[in-house]
Amino acid sequence: MTKSSLWRGVAALVVLFGPHSAASLNTAAGMVGADTDWPAFAVNPSAASLTATGIWLLLRNCRSAHGRAARSAALGAAGLALAGAVLLPFLDQAADTIATLLLTGAGAWLCAQIAADAGAPLWRGRLSCEIFRRWNMDAVAACAVVFAGHTATMLLDDWITQLGPAVADQAAQADATGLHNPIWFAAQALAAGIREEIPLLALPAALMAAARRPPWQILTVVCLLRAIPHAYLGTPALTTVVFAGVAWWMYRATRRIGPIIVGHTLFNAIALFNSPAAYVLLLAGPAVAALLLAGAPNAAPAWLRKRPRDKPARSDHPAKGPVL
Repeated sequence: MTKSSLWRGVAALVVLFGPHSAASLNTAAGMVGADTDWPAFAVNPSAASLTATGIWLLLRNCRSAHGRAARSAALGAAGLALAGAVLLPFLDQAADTIATLLLTGAGAWLCAQIAADAGAPLWRGRLSCEIFRRWNMDAVAACAVVFAGHTATMLLDDWITQLGPAVADQAAQADATGLHNPIWFAAQALAAGIREEIPLLALPAALMAAARRPPWQILTVVCLLRAIPHAYLGTPALTTVVFAGVAWWMYRATRRIGPIIVGHTLFNAIALFNSPAAYVLLLAGPAVAALLLAGAPNAAPAWLRKRPRDKPARSDHPAKGPVL
């Protein structure tokens, strides 16, 4: 593990989230009354990130070993770069969503390759297997805890919005993101699990752990990385550090990113309904997480784990005597 691997990770985050983070910080500055007469993006920011990611993947795979798999990877990367270039001038909701969904897959691919090159793979086998297979009690508990972390963030938002300007509900969030069409809004919300958890959690955590950085540094970095792209929310961006910290805790305990992705996606899917029944399900998350965490052998802290009852030795059983 060398410093160059960390710098490649930084470069990947700039490519994947740089345009969106710049726009988000610009929006946050405007919310607090700062001068934001910066030039607006004349291109689709998601498409710009997609184009750069596709070119990076293309160059990397062209330098890799020759073979059918390498050629297929190079063609796939070229297709991503071409799709990004085609979508660059389109700023409508559909184009932004298509670019974002393609960028979600491209970003996961790029992060996996950077981590593998550094000797710190993010998962075993395929990402689909990481998400849908090999689930044990630790994985179930991690999923529930991440879900509960998002619920805690939602509850904190109700308080922190009183401290300053905020985007507090789905309608306001749609205005801030420009996604007024509920289909496009839902598509991006459901993709957020993979879009965020792999580049903003798994990649920096894996690279920094391989570089022997202390846990407090890793936690600080993953919390900052999560807050910056959400700065357009205003003060609720501060509460994103809660679920960022919870997600890092579960990732460190289980070394699994799949359950964290599922927990994030499940929360967003339920929250999209925006109904009393959905709210009850979200509020039940912490209680369910506590129950599941108590039975997790590795994910739970030592004080919460269920202790096996001491079984009496064979000699401790009283000898059976005649029934009088």
